[in-house]
Amino acid sequence: MAYGDNVVIKNLNFEVEEGQLVTLVGPSGCGKTTILQLINRLINPISGKIYLEGVDIQTMNPVELRKKIGYVIQEIGLFPHMTIEQNIEIVPKLLGWPSEKRKNRTIELLEMVGMDPDTYLNRYPADLSGGQQQRVGVLRALAAEPPLILMDEPFGALDPIIRENLQDEIKKLQKNLKKTIIFVTHDMDEAIKIADIIVIIKDGEIVQSASPDELLSNPRNKFVEQFIGKHRIYESQIDKVKDIMRKNVFKVSVNMGLERSISLMEKRGVSTLIVVDDKNRLLGFLGIEDIMKQVQPGLKVSDLKLDKMPTIGPEEPAKKAFDLFDEQNLDILTVVDEGSHILGIVTKTSMVKSLAHVVWKEDSNE
Repeated sequence: MAYGDNVVIKNLNFEVEEGQLVTLVGPSGCGKTTILQLINRLINPISGKIYLEGVDIQTMNPVELRKKIGYVIQEIGLFPHMTIEQNIEIVPKLLGWPSEKRKNRTIELLEMVGMDPDTYLNRYPADLSGGQQQRVGVLRALAAEPPLILMDEPFGALDPIIRENLQDEIKKLQKNLKKTIIFVTHDMDEAIKIADIIVIIKDGEIVQSASPDELLSNPRNKFVEQFIGKHRIYESQIDKVKDIMRKNVFKVSVNMGLERSISLMEKRGVSTLIVVDDKNRLLGFLGIEDIMKQVQPGLKVSDLKLDKMPTIGPEEPAKKAFDLFDEQNLDILTVVDEGSHILGIVTKTSMVKSLAHVVWKEDSNE
């Protein structure tokens, strides 16, 4: 595949088995999204063939092909003038499913991700948080029971906590429904967590295709080793907080308007604000309940009393973070340097994942 003289995809050959979740990972511009566009016939290859269930997709009507493929993107793409029910039912309706079958399928899917149908069926996308909208985007892709689902960095813009919850959900749905999923991401943490097979791509070519275990323990070359970098957890003991923290932190300035802060919370699907000053120093926390009690036009975050919560340094023992979560029943723990500048956060999910890898490593050495 080429754009003018720029060859984007070359010598690419891989097979996805039915029921597998395969992640495509690589540097920006390596061709990950282009691969999905080729599979969905949004663009056509200049050579080579792509098969879906043994059929060359170039012999298929593009519209009929896309009815067999669920597609989820980071921007979600829900229709704002349609209810949640109508958004989920778009493809089944195009396929001529009777209304009762469509309704039953929509209810089934909403229940699968913990969204009460009576509450959400007749709501509109603007009424939902960012995390809830992303769930609906995934459900829409699943609605017509397609044999293949393509996902292009679907959780990239979400808060880390919501993102981890959705990663758990998509992995659970994939296992329960036995769906074949090709998932593009730039996040190795995400790929390691959800994938059956990770395909690492560089300059439009596959460098290594392997299970997460094999990739972590036997990187094929220097590029793979450098790309997975700190994720080589099988070769290092997790000793410090910096080994388990996430650097992607959703936070707001103390000078931000309260109404704007609430809007961002809704979009990111979070219930707690981490508040910083103009130098990224932690000032405190605000829960949504406290905000809603005090919100008035014109108020800023600085007008509210901030809660104080425990913090931890990046060089502290990882065990100390585990103990704080256990003793104080925390949802998140903020990692700061000596000047109180935010470096990252630790969540329950990131701790459990890290601990599990250590346990697996110890088991394999027995």
